[in-house]
Amino acid sequence: MNKHTGSALLCILTLLIVTLNGNAAIITTTDDTNISAEQIEYADNTLSITTGSETTRIERSRIKNISFTAQKRANDEFATDSADLAEILPKALEMLAKYPDAQSILVTEEGNYQQRKDGTNLSRYRCVTYLVQDESLWEAQISLSFDPNRETIRIMHARSYSPDGTVHTLSPDQIKVSKGTSGSVYFDQYQDISFTIPEAEVGGLIDYCYEVEEFNPFDRNLFQGRFYFQGSQPVGESVLRVSVPRDKTLHYIASNIASGSYEPEKAEAVDSIIYTWKFYDLPPIISEPYMPSYRDIVPAVYYSLHKDFTYVHEKLRPMFEKRFQLTEPVKQKVDELIEGANTVHEKIARLYQFCQKEIRYISIKGNLASNQVGHPAEDTLKNRYGDCTDKGMLLATMLKHIGVEAYPVGVRTNDNGRSVREIAIFDDNHCITEVHLDGRIFYLDSTATDYRYPYFRSDDHDVVADNTMLGTLKQVPLPPPEDNAVHITRKIGLAADGTTRIDFESTQNGSSEASFRSSARNLKAEEYEKQIRSQVSALTADYVLELATHTDPLDFNIQFKARSVYTLNRFATKSGRYMIFAIPFFEMSFPEVSLEKRRYNIEYNTSRLRTDQVEIKIPANFGVKYLPPALRIQSPYVEFEVIYDQQGDNINIKRKLAFPRRIVPVADYQTYKQDLEKIAHASKQKIFLEEKASEGVKP
Repeated sequence: MNKHTGSALLCILTLLIVTLNGNAAIITTTDDTNISAEQIEYADNTLSITTGSETTRIERSRIKNISFTAQKRANDEFATDSADLAEILPKALEMLAKYPDAQSILVTEEGNYQQRKDGTNLSRYRCVTYLVQDESLWEAQISLSFDPNRETIRIMHARSYSPDGTVHTLSPDQIKVSKGTSGSVYFDQYQDISFTIPEAEVGGLIDYCYEVEEFNPFDRNLFQGRFYFQGSQPVGESVLRVSVPRDKTLHYIASNIASGSYEPEKAEAVDSIIYTWKFYDLPPIISEPYMPSYRDIVPAVYYSLHKDFTYVHEKLRPMFEKRFQLTEPVKQKVDELIEGANTVHEKIARLYQFCQKEIRYISIKGNLASNQVGHPAEDTLKNRYGDCTDKGMLLATMLKHIGVEAYPVGVRTNDNGRSVREIAIFDDNHCITEVHLDGRIFYLDSTATDYRYPYFRSDDHDVVADNTMLGTLKQVPLPPPEDNAVHITRKIGLAADGTTRIDFESTQNGSSEASFRSSARNLKAEEYEKQIRSQVSALTADYVLELATHTDPLDFNIQFKARSVYTLNRFATKSGRYMIFAIPFFEMSFPEVSLEKRRYNIEYNTSRLRTDQVEIKIPANFGVKYLPPALRIQSPYVEFEVIYDQQGDNINIKRKLAFPRRIVPVADYQTYKQDLEKIAHASKQKIFLEEKASEGVKP
């Protein structure tokens, strides 16, 4: 199941070493000596390290690092009782009869998340999956991430259950622990624990359970998480249990529940309250083109100890202020960049371009400060690298020097589902810059590298921005279609034998322009020409390419423009006295309306606009026999117009297609589908020309 589980416990970094019993650890001293410990205790600025019967004491000043790891478990025995698996298999077969096309079936899963009285956290997750097809065998390969400086992870059991009742149990020495690999530009302290459940086979079960103890939370007053109950495979039973001390209140929201609100079962233990949510017999999610993120359509529970963001903002704000310092090196760089600029917008554009192009994207994460706040602006400027939080902080700080109020703000990009703002959880995956100027608020994103001011990434549009420094939540507006436009002109000359010469030119802005810039920037001139040739040759192999060029993608002072000129020999079809002509690359298709019915909304990243202007010069000895009719469509979700006009030997065509909204609800799908199908049909219409009769010759 495509599931993200566990608590996102990103909290304030505590520098205090606390009492930790029963956790294997590696202590590194200031002279780089490593000491293995079975148990450690801290008191009076001294760490007591116990291994076997020996205890060593080290002063805190000599401790460089403490690393907790799950590697010290080679001699442990896993649980081998499999009686429950014999009972689970018949349930799996019942579900298979109901969902015979399933690749695999999640028969049962349970997530338990607990905050203890001392503010540490313990979670346990178990799932049992029935493997139906060969493609599901990969699910026996398990990989889990953990921070060894804050967490221990324990595999409780991992086993397979064959159709004949044989149980194959994972041996502890088959578990591997390695440094996590997140990519060449992303670095953190996480490690990966991985294993393959032995002897997994189609028709059998795989069952694993693991426990994570967060012994060193960043902040013991924060406890938060999320759990999703459905995915791409059928689910028999899915259970979430969240436990908090009796003196604390758990705030939660349940989304995408068919009955509206969904209240959990509550049970009072000796010193805690347990909240339980249960779901049964959930069908698989069937993917649809342009559907919302899974988290926006599956049943989900989000929980936190804090009803609003007051506590989180108060904790993070001093960190922001510490890093949001306009130091002399930053001032000097700003002065250098804006020299000669005449207006405030020209100055902003230069700073924006610098942060996009000159600050490489490299993410280094180690604690809450770097995760949620980033590094100081001066450090990012000096290093010439940083992630979205670092770049957002640097741009906001630079703007401060030219008298422009700006802040780094957290967002959840719209391709990853709506952000949760009803309760306080860390739910952002990106950082952009909020600019306050001349009584209005707008946004810039310096993480991307190809956006010309004032445009910014389309996945930032129509999201909620969390401004920690001001303590506000604001909606990032959806820009008008004109801010994400492609304008195309074609001048076409037709010869009597059907040969077609096309002079093509396009200009763009917004995300469309950034995409074209990025593509052009990464291609050499000969590679770009090869790309154009590939496109033209799809029309006919008999062509001549005269020109394939574009403006400098690194020149952000001008709008990006591309131009190509090519001839298609005998391209237009001739039949007797008639010539049938289809405008190259004029046809449109819309895969989002390919289904007869939809279960889910259509969601785009942003609004958009495309305009086409076509001028066709017809041969002197031909007249127009048929021009397609005009078509106009006006709805809340699509605006379209195409007009064909003949003036002498010229045919002029104007076409405009705009999508002013990002989301099309299911309730309006049929009307929207009909509109787009009309547009697609109109784009396939052909022009018919008729050869004129010569003087004295009757047609």
